[in-house]
Amino acid sequence: MKSRITFPQDLTDFLCWVKTTTELAWSKVSPEETIYGARWLGLSDPEIDELELKYAIKFGYEHRAFLKILHTIDKNYRDPDEDDESDEEIVRKKQDQPSFFYNWITDASWIERRLNWPYETILGDILGVNRVWLLSWGSRPETDAEKIQVFSAWYNKAPRLLPVTAHTFLMADAGAGLKPLLSVCGADTIVMAWSLRHYLMRTFARELELQELVLDEEDGQYYAQIVEGIPELDGLETIRQEDVDIPYWKEVINYWLPRWQGFRVS
Repeated sequence: MKSRITFPQDLTDFLCWVKTTTELAWSKVSPEETIYGARWLGLSDPEIDELELKYAIKFGYEHRAFLKILHTIDKNYRDPDEDDESDEEIVRKKQDQPSFFYNWITDASWIERRLNWPYETILGDILGVNRVWLLSWGSRPETDAEKIQVFSAWYNKAPRLLPVTAHTFLMADAGAGLKPLLSVCGADTIVMAWSLRHYLMRTFARELELQELVLDEEDGQYYAQIVEGIPELDGLETIRQEDVDIPYWKEVINYWLPRWQGFRVS
């Protein structure tokens, strides 16, 4: 029974379990699938140290552990939802992002752009037609220069967002509490998962046997959804956003959808 799954509590043990379980699953798919035989490519401590110096960043404990054990996949991951997409669409996606999880060694130009992505895209929403302005910033200034000054001061105090895949970022260490993964497209920012563990559970739900097919009675079709009955996963899936602290970024997340909950909480 999936409801009897107990995830390793130690982060390193959990990441090793994800590595072993996903690689085993990929070894059993059809050789015609892009992901067939894929392996994870971890980084060494010296490599991670060098990246921190190169980009003037600091990986949190969880992010560093992820980079050491998982980091990226040696093949492009093909989501089962892509089965109905044309070859041209799939090729375009691969051109848009060279690796499913960013390869911090070979995707340097992408890493540099993504490190600046939250600042640039949110600033675009501030200065552009969306005219985004958070209440905590006070009255909206008249000039663009003043708006940039206010936003930059706020952004430089906010927890750093470090790229993981596409426009999904892991919020850097900001003290106690959850460190969610955020999808950032300007002020259109949402929570993808409440922690790195949660994100991996959701992303590899099929390989980790954490999804089931559920019948939609309206259209008579079966759709995959995260299983219920696993205590830790149930807890993560039902976290209420209003009950957790997300320093600085919570106001951005709520900008377009006030009191947004997500996942199983309506």
